[in-house]
Amino acid sequence: MKIVIVIDSWNKGNGGVVVTHTLVNELKLRGHKVSLVTTSGEEASKYSGTVNEVSGFYLPGIKESLKSMGFRFGVGKKKVFRKAYKDADLVHVIFPFFMARNAVRVAKKMNIPVMGACHIQSQNLTGAMGKDSKVMDWFFNHWFNYQLFNRVNAIHCPSELATDLLESKGTRSHFRVISNGIPREFFPMENAKRPDFFGNKFVIINIGRHAMEKKQETIIDAVLRSKYKNNIKLLICGRGETSARLRKRGKELPVEPLVRYISEEEKHLFLNTADLYVHSSGVELESRSCMEAVGCGLPCLIEDSPDSAASKFSLDERFSFASGDIEEMTVKIDYWYENRTSLVKMKELVLLMAEKYRIEKSIAAMEQLFHDVLNAHNGNNNLLSKGEKMNSYALKN
Repeated sequence: MKIVIVIDSWNKGNGGVVVTHTLVNELKLRGHKVSLVTTSGEEASKYSGTVNEVSGFYLPGIKESLKSMGFRFGVGKKKVFRKAYKDADLVHVIFPFFMARNAVRVAKKMNIPVMGACHIQSQNLTGAMGKDSKVMDWFFNHWFNYQLFNRVNAIHCPSELATDLLESKGTRSHFRVISNGIPREFFPMENAKRPDFFGNKFVIINIGRHAMEKKQETIIDAVLRSKYKNNIKLLICGRGETSARLRKRGKELPVEPLVRYISEEEKHLFLNTADLYVHSSGVELESRSCMEAVGCGLPCLIEDSPDSAASKFSLDERFSFASGDIEEMTVKIDYWYENRTSLVKMKELVLLMAEKYRIEKSIAAMEQLFHDVLNAHNGNNNLLSKGEKMNSYALKN
């Protein structure tokens, strides 16, 4: 199948781009031809397939946040879309931003099936602006519908939370729940050696974009309150608009934390040798970082937020804390510090959970969705009824 991916940026600065990289790589491994419509950038210049470049821009008010992610909004030039779509079987639009509307318009005019994806929440934009505004959330959700979600017949949703969110915001489409999947490179390493700088400390790791809505600062607050703070090593791995703030706050800890971007090699090693993953974000449509940790067998302590689907990766209530409750986070950290031996034994249960989310299953489900979109476009099935929510696993029954 010849598939065109329309995505504003190809730089790996946020979760939506990162999971699309994995999707594209896996599709190519299965013999599909995948081309991109995206803005220029370091990652785009290295892409092995066809790249159809559009101009990009930053929005006032979030320019610094976008720069820290290497992200620009694309400008939807119809001429570029027409060239990119030639001989395409399917168009897949990733983000509901400025160029999405023309991306769909051109595909429909050329009679090419087109679908969308839900990889963004309004809080991702308001957070980048340093705001917490119900009015702005309302505006962005309606704008997403206008730009993309109500213009396509099918939307890939990485979780039930994503489908519920879209439905509650007035989106009328076919919602297909398919996990983004655990990338194949995240697995338990045999005989992984703990880095020397870990020492004999209890190592807590968090990986992700440094941003207001990710709330990494609350992990620092929790460790500061811990009875065992003198023997806890905190790793807050990533980069973003709050990196400087996190480094400053980290100096308050008795054990100097690691606050920086890490390589893929470091990520694999740290996830295989740390003691506990702590996820503090209250806004997640699935959480790539939790899936990577789970793939390596690392237990996750996760905030239970109504705007996050990440809590599904908690093994039980001992691995969950109420949204915004720093005291409970501290209690759970202290509990697992005192039960490190039991924590190690949890690895088998985590890996058992991981099997449900391995990438091979997700890509097979995505291929099924692509074929359903194509067949529905040609009038050959009725699996894409608007307002219908379907879990990918239902197709196998």
